[in-house]
Amino acid sequence: MAQPNEAEMKKRLFHRGHNIENASGAPDGWKTTINGNTVINKLTLVKKSIDWWYDMQTFMPPEKFLARNSSEKNGQKIEEYKGYKLINDNGEPNGWYVILGTKLLKGSPDAIKKHLDLVITKMQKS
Repeated sequence: MAQPNEAEMKKRLFHRGHNIENASGAPDGWKTTINGNTVINKLTLVKKSIDWWYDMQTFMPPEKFLARNSSEKNGQKIEEYKGYKLINDNGEPNGWYVILGTKLLKGSPDAIKKHLDLVITKMQKS
């Protein structure tokens, strides 16, 4: 029995009632049809389009999700500090925040770092 060539093999997935296939093997070659619209893109973006269709009953091409993600992350700054991520989404000096357990700390990076140091010191003592 002859083995099929790897280039001839199609990868197929099933997501929320849709068959998604990749015949090319390229990362952005995933293809499906949503409400009569054929979409070809990265697997995660194709799945987002399918999810959007099922949740909102409107078609959203994968490219729209890509544009949203890149515009949101352009102004975002992330700073690592002792295992915590300090995030600033808006570029303002006091627009920084970090999630500490179940609490949200907001303020300047220096103030957040001082508070984190106190919490870490307290946790090490106990």
